[in-house]
Amino acid sequence: MTPGPAKPPPRVIAHYHDGLLARAHPVELHINPEGIELRGEALQREYAWSGTRVSERLQRAPRLLRFADGTFCEVADHEALDAALASIGHRDSWVARSQRRWSYVFGAAVLLVIAIWAGYRWALPAAADFAARRIPLGVEAGIGARALQIVKAQFEPSRLAPERRDRIRQVFDSIAPRDGRTFALIFRSGGAIGANAFALPGGNVFLTDQLVELAPDDDALAGVMAHEIGHVENRHLMRQIISGTVIGAVSTLIAGDASGLMAGLPATLANLSYSRDMERQADRYAVDLLKRRGIPVGPFATLLERLQASHEAGQSPGWASYLATHPDTAERIVEIRAAER
Repeated sequence: MTPGPAKPPPRVIAHYHDGLLARAHPVELHINPEGIELRGEALQREYAWSGTRVSERLQRAPRLLRFADGTFCEVADHEALDAALASIGHRDSWVARSQRRWSYVFGAAVLLVIAIWAGYRWALPAAADFAARRIPLGVEAGIGARALQIVKAQFEPSRLAPERRDRIRQVFDSIAPRDGRTFALIFRSGGAIGANAFALPGGNVFLTDQLVELAPDDDALAGVMAHEIGHVENRHLMRQIISGTVIGAVSTLIAGDASGLMAGLPATLANLSYSRDMERQADRYAVDLLKRRGIPVGPFATLLERLQASHEAGQSPGWASYLATHPDTAERIVEIRAAER
């Protein structure tokens, strides 16, 4: 049985745009392995595949065949074009084919969600840490000065006796590092937030009256203050600010101008909550600093235990503020007690 004649490729009707006239030329495309031949009324041209690009198939939108000289054809009959291209072995890219399969689209969406989550979980913190450690101390001090204005306006002056504040400040000065920052201890009445302590970029450390009153002794306060100094030394708050204002952080790193970070500063201070890794890093710094200064570690853990017990007993909602900004207190107590031995 002799095979019949080869089936000719289907006719492909198109509209050719030559770039000279606004009106398109109706043409018929003859597609072969060497290229494409355009035949129309008083028009005949040939184009090689080497300079031709075929657009993807997008629903009912016309497909485009773009040629090397800048001209192009619009084809509305997708089936005819697909059949003609298939007759010479042409296939769309794997990306174009994948976009037409729901299973691939769903898989790509899942991978995108995973990539975004991984970027938020690992890439953004790593980038924030990289940028924070390279911001000059002068820029950090400027951010800290602005933060100080915002925070001081939120609290009433301290009601502690001057002698008590002076004694605690002497302890603070004895453990504060000499690294180019200007460390300062600021006392304030905690008000609604109750017992709390927190640090600002540049070296300002806040201590509330309620936390002082809850502490068993000055050694316990030394542990809290050393912990907050650890946040400053490791630039944890800077990392939090950078994570919330990535674009501003990049401009700060390049130009040394802190204005990009200032915009996100109030929101960061209002929603400050350190990660578990940051808390452990600050605790390790505090334990090492206390031991180097000959200060016992145990009272620090005792103060955390008192905060935890007060929170669990519901004695003061304000004391929960420290637990909110310094999470995983129970785990921290266990690790600090272990380091005490």
